[in-house]
Amino acid sequence: MNIKRLFMLALVLCLFSWGSVPSAQADNCPPVQYKMQRLSEGITYPVIQSGIEDQQIADQINRVFRKHAEKVKKTDEEYKKQYEHDQLISAAGPYYAHTLPSVLFNKECLLSVSFVDESYTGGAHGMHHETVYNFDTRSGRRFLLKDVIRSTHEEKRVNRYLKQQMEKLKKEGRYDFFLDAFKGVDLKKSQFAFYDHGIEIIFQEYEVAPYSNGIIHLKIPYHVFVDHQQ
Repeated sequence: MNIKRLFMLALVLCLFSWGSVPSAQADNCPPVQYKMQRLSEGITYPVIQSGIEDQQIADQINRVFRKHAEKVKKTDEEYKKQYEHDQLISAAGPYYAHTLPSVLFNKECLLSVSFVDESYTGGAHGMHHETVYNFDTRSGRRFLLKDVIRSTHEEKRVNRYLKQQMEKLKKEGRYDFFLDAFKGVDLKKSQFAFYDHGIEIIFQEYEVAPYSNGIIHLKIPYHVFVDHQQ
């Protein structure tokens, strides 16, 4: 096992030590295998087929994904019903709600699955919102941002780093950030995903930049914020 692998494994186990397992067991944690299941037009969700030893945990995670898709389907049906009325007074349409899932991270016993929901109810364009479900595939535990950023010091480091990245990217002309709009991450509500060297914070449309910039992902390496003294 090389040094980089040892470091990453130790870091993950340190972050999530509430139910940690020996490193040998973590080494045997394979990526999950999945298929995309169609629920209705424009609405799909992933179904885990293998890679999680405990079938109850796999079923539990699969229920979360299906529940998300079913919620979007219900919204889609409501929008279509509303459009039957609105089309008599407006030409904009049809109304709809769709969702596009993707797997952002799938290794080291961690799984990040994104659902980008798209809706249209008239106007110049549709709206998008990204929800990410982050799981420990050994226990089935879902992580929120507060489970990864675990102290005030870490939160301050994250916010400072994000602000610096926004200023840099805006100066380079890559994004048109509303710098004054960013007040810091919400540890209970902000969306995030794992990546090889840390986490990426997800900003929704209009949250910190104009609609034309879309949904924005900003990466933060673990070494930037992890408090090694904890």
